[in-house]
Amino acid sequence: MLMRHVLWLLLLLGAWAQAADYPRVVTDLAGRSVTLPHAPQRIVLQDSNDLLAVALLEREHPLKRLVAWDNNLASSDPGLWNVIRQRWPEARNVQALDFPQSGQLDIETLLRTHPDLIIARLGARATIENTVLESVLQRLGIALIYVDSELDPLTNVPRSIELLGQVLGREERAQAYLDHYRLQLSRLQQRTQGLSAPRVFVEARAGQAGGGGCCHTQGQSGWGLLSERLGALNLGSHYMHSESGDVALETLILSKPDVYLMTGTQRTRNGIGAIPFGYGADSAQINRQMQQLMARPGFSAIVQSPDQCVQGLSHQFYNSVFNIVGAQWLAKMFWPAAFADLDPDAEYRRLIHNFTTLPDLPFIFHQQVCFKNLPSKAG
Repeated sequence: MLMRHVLWLLLLLGAWAQAADYPRVVTDLAGRSVTLPHAPQRIVLQDSNDLLAVALLEREHPLKRLVAWDNNLASSDPGLWNVIRQRWPEARNVQALDFPQSGQLDIETLLRTHPDLIIARLGARATIENTVLESVLQRLGIALIYVDSELDPLTNVPRSIELLGQVLGREERAQAYLDHYRLQLSRLQQRTQGLSAPRVFVEARAGQAGGGGCCHTQGQSGWGLLSERLGALNLGSHYMHSESGDVALETLILSKPDVYLMTGTQRTRNGIGAIPFGYGADSAQINRQMQQLMARPGFSAIVQSPDQCVQGLSHQFYNSVFNIVGAQWLAKMFWPAAFADLDPDAEYRRLIHNFTTLPDLPFIFHQQVCFKNLPSKAG
């Protein structure tokens, strides 16, 4: 009985100590000063991909405070979504919202969830500011913060984790992850210094356009910017000024990239799938899909020699709190001899084991297919 009273008193003191830390003022990734009157208890995610950031900080019960989201994760990475649902079945009960980064917002449904905090992507800021949502939230005393893991991945993921640690009262957990993240990134960038810069083209979600279309890429964002931060020359940025867009195959044939990278997930759109990397993926299916893409008319002309290979990588690992794993895979592809000792797969498993309660399940990150090994008809 005494022990029960002691435990109850400790819980009460813990809750009181957390409440005493509020109100608190934070600065979000848009540079806005945001006041949190109390510890948030009813959180809306504008993009459910940010669940992984919450899972770092609320390890035992990452969905405890979540009341609604635009469940982009379910469509962008079905393999990961299945893992989430199995690990935390209550994910099915989080209310679905129409809260896209661009397009019409369903403000009425959003407000009916009675949130006290909205976590939005920095890429959605223009859309939000073009509606009455921000002014309505201010009148109702509902806090809105912006985070980012997509526009400038290696810079903004640490800033976002630090911000969310402050917002959720999980500063120690945030700092523990950031210490590890920054150490790994620093080691990686130190080792790339002085290495020759490969000319890289990233075909993002290769095959998603269907009909043999080629070649959608990212410029000063996402995989493109992440590649540049490591010291590579991103041809997407060289040929276009937008964040993403298409580069003509004829242009790439003239360029003949040193590294051609295709990214993909198990997402399907209009019945068309990309390369199905991820949880529970099948290596043979990935190989077939990459071979089909490499067999597109004229594609084989991009190679510098018949011995050249195309690299494939799980698309989600730039737009993720675990993007240090994506950065390690890029280093291995860009400078294979210099990073032969690097094991990004093991790094991912360390991260989820040490900093989350996600299960350690089979996952395919990377595959390469060489032109010399293609069927003879794939010319």
